[in-house]
Parts: sequence; structure tokens; C-alpha cells
Amino acid sequence: RKVAVATILHTDNANHFAMIKDISQVYEAHEATCEKQAGSSGMLTEYRDKILEPNRLLWLELFLHLADVSNPLKPFNLSKAWAMRVLDEFFQQGDEEREQGLPVGMLNDRDKVNKPGSQHGFITFLVSPLVVQSVNLFPDFMDLHVEMVANMEKWRDEWVADVKPSDDELAPKNADISKCRATSDRLLARRKPQK
Repeated sequence: RKVAVATILHTDNANHFAMIKDISQVYEAHEATCEKQAGSSGMLTEYRDKILEPNRLLWLELFLHLADVSNPLKPFNLSKAWAMRVLDEFFQQGDEEREQGLPVGMLNDRDKVNKPGSQHGFITFLVSPLVVQSVNLFPDFMDLHVEMVANMEKWRDEWVADVKPSDDELAPKNADISKCRATSDRLLARRKPQK
């Protein structure tokens, strides 16, 4: 029961950046071991003993939180369907806020939020930092990062079709995607067996 409660409470986005900090600290403390594991075809004893075993609750919290924000890590048709469901829920909340005379939350205003643009921001600022640190620790999660970058490109393309931005408006999104793609390349390079 204690583990279930702790992991569920950890899905609250109020804990998101603390989670990233916690897993980053584990990686930084054991970077050499993580890098060896990334290049290994099996599980290293050192990796199990220094990283997995001592942090069991943290990994359960991470996995549930990662699952909670995972729609950008799925194939695009699924990612888009889930994103639209979440946005619809936000917009319904915004409608309620408006009806009650309350300030409408920034992400809840259906008249101001651009759906594809919101997904780019969600991935760039929330999901990507979590996924990068997760892959640093769990190299077999690499496919999640690759899918995320592909989805960023597709969301950018939908945003372009919807907004018809200037080159100056498009440049920051392209820069974010290039940065994520370079990170993917670096993370993939770790997977090569070490000599």
C-alpha cells in the first residue's frame, strides 16, 4: 500500500522537476556504471547493485510518472489522440472557470491555445528532460526518445499548417527539434558495445 500511494502521489506534476533532479543525481553519481551498462548486451552486476537495487522506490515512482506523461512517446496516431483527449479535458475545465467568473488557466483557454503548439511546449519543457535522464539511467528506453523526436517534428508540421508562421517564428521550434535530435544521436551512440 505504501509503495502504491507513494508512486501515485509522485505522478503529480508538482513533483516533476524534483523527480528529474533526483534521477539526474543518481546518474551523475554513477555515470561510469550507466555508460558501461549502455554499451552492454546484458545486465551488469555493478549496475544492478549500485543503481537498480538501492533506488527501487524511486524507479517505481519514475516509471509511473513516465507512463503518466507518455503520450508523446507513442506512435503519432496514438500520441495525437491522447493529446486531444487531454486538451479537451483542459478546455472543459477552462469553460467551467469562465462560467464561474474565475480566471481561465493558461492551458485551459480553448480560444487561445494552439493545440499543436501546446504539444511542442509540453514535450520540450516537461517530457524531454524527463526522458533524457530516464534513458541515461535505463538505456533500453532509447526508443522512447527516438519516438518523441519524431513526434516533435510531426507536431511542428501540424503547427506550421495551422499557423503559417514566419521563418523567425519557426526557427525556435526547429532549434528545439535539432537539439533533441542531437541528444538522440548522443544517446544512441552510447549503445554501441564498449571495447
